Amino acid sequence: MNTRLVQWAVKTHPARYRAELGTELEDTALAAAAGRGFTAIVSEAASLAVHGLRLRTGLSSDRSPGRILAASAPAALALSIAGQSADRVLQANMFQRAMSWDQMNQAFGTLPALAGVALAALALAALLLGRVSAGRMLASAAAVLAVVAAVTSASYWAERTGMVALPLVGMGGPLLVCALLWLAPLRLLPTPGNRTAWLTAAAGVLAFAVLCEIPGASTWAVADLALLFAGAAAVRRTRRAAMIGLVALAPLYPPALNRLWEDSSAFASRLEAGLVASVVTAFALAVVTYFTRSRRPAGGDRDPAL
Repeated sequence: MNTRLVQWAVKTHPARYRAELGTELEDTALAAAAGRGFTAIVSEAASLAVHGLRLRTGLSSDRSPGRILAASAPAALALSIAGQSADRVLQANMFQRAMSWDQMNQAFGTLPALAGVALAALALAALLLGRVSAGRMLASAAAVLAVVAAVTSASYWAERTGMVALPLVGMGGPLLVCALLWLAPLRLLPTPGNRTAWLTAAAGVLAFAVLCEIPGASTWAVADLALLFAGAAAVRRTRRAAMIGLVALAPLYPPALNRLWEDSSAFASRLEAGLVASVVTAFALAVVTYFTRSRRPAGGDRDPAL
């Protein structure tokens, strides 16, 4: 069974790659998992399978899309934690007087949701310490708990109101982050440094504060940021940073898109303003880039005397 899992994972690679390195990949995965139990085999097989998918889709570490996914992974996980935590805080503030803990757990799947947030926080710590396999497995477990919480909530509200779609939206962010961590070529890139760790933590804390304290931030703030990043992505000089921002926001998109879908008229003016800001941002960045290049000396920035 163990060998079959690894063989199946190897088959996800392109035929030419598999013909040249298939046997080596299989032997390496089996050797790495030897004596570590079935979980290690599953982890190695999953890593191999995703590596094959990366090669087929152009998401390897030597290409820009793969590097963008890898660079955005820590921030995306931090924003997912912030979004999930903010949702639970807002639910508690809204229903704590009308519901007991047991009732809230039945209505919203609070216990598995909080356990999922805790596992996601451990996954973030593992990721920032360079423990990619541990981070992926913990994020996967967190996604499973988010699904359990969403299904619990959907079952509760379906019996009473017939509402099913809204509770299921909550599992979108953790699932997207889980997919991102597996698809990004994290093992093939350097471990995040202290600067990245502090910036990631700051982004998560700031997002949590905004989502908790500013009404409507989960919709219009996410939409505004996405539109601004989209504007910056139109300019070559800022495209990579903007794309990293767009991908990092992924776990916050599902609730924002659901709210916009349900009540688009309430946010129409905000979206129009965000679109104008996006166009202005793109134009301003293009102008700055043009004048910066036009004023650069013909020989570059290097001192000709050196």
